[in-house]
Amino acid sequence: MKQCWWLGLLWAAMAWGQPVVDDLGVAVELKQPPSRLVSLAPSNTELLYALGLGDLLVGVTDYCNYPPKAQQVAKLASYSSLSLEKIVAVRPDLVLAARGNDLEGIAGLRAAGIPVFSLDIQSVEGLIESTGRLGQLVGAGAAAGRLQQEWRARLARVRARVDSSQVRPRVMWGFFGEPVYTAGAGTLIDDLINLAGGVNVGRQATGAWPQVNLETLISWAPEVLLAGEMADIHAREKELARLLSTPGWQQLPAVAQGRIYHLDPDWLTRPGPRALLALEQLAELLHPVAVPH
Repeated sequence: MKQCWWLGLLWAAMAWGQPVVDDLGVAVELKQPPSRLVSLAPSNTELLYALGLGDLLVGVTDYCNYPPKAQQVAKLASYSSLSLEKIVAVRPDLVLAARGNDLEGIAGLRAAGIPVFSLDIQSVEGLIESTGRLGQLVGAGAAAGRLQQEWRARLARVRARVDSSQVRPRVMWGFFGEPVYTAGAGTLIDDLINLAGGVNVGRQATGAWPQVNLETLISWAPEVLLAGEMADIHAREKELARLLSTPGWQQLPAVAQGRIYHLDPDWLTRPGPRALLALEQLAELLHPVAVPH
């Protein structure tokens, strides 16, 4: 046991100083474990807490609301803009950025000598892989490995449920106001629908977040609608009644059959640990008959 302990220390010492490439293609190198972290995206914040590093956060965005403790951390940025002065003032060892962040601001942080590691996660597999790289960078390789193992096991259980079904319903996620917009190919929502055993009809449109009209929706004939904005059950019932009375909408199989569901939009749109919850819940909605054990 003593020999293994020393081997672990030796491995850890050798690991520091090894560059890890982020999703912008930048090789980021830390000489020692960071003790002061800034997160520029809610998904990053959730991931850092999952790795057991939440107490090291000295700055987050206005939208970082989970876990609840994150709301007590200083707010230094919105999603698309950041305060270079405020971030420099908290003396971070590492800033964890994400797709959609201000690239000019990120460049300013690097020019100030602050390491920035950027993630661009658009799939569950991307989440699992990125967690390993982040864990390697910040010295949380063991915790990252445990998360990866847990998530792969949960993904396998979902796949077992899906593989037992011969049906893949046509699914559309969206905001059903004016205009209607949905999630297209290459988005996390698209990946979650596919993994949960559905067919994302939004893939037929161009772009990641296309706007569509009612004529297009009718041609797609979605069998399941995922409403992004209706958390309250009474709101969903009211919305279903409205859609049933709206010319054209009642032609959609999902509306006619009452298959309009709500999943927490933070689960569906944030490429963080709770995306696995979205996947599991969506699989249950699409394939409600449990796999025999």
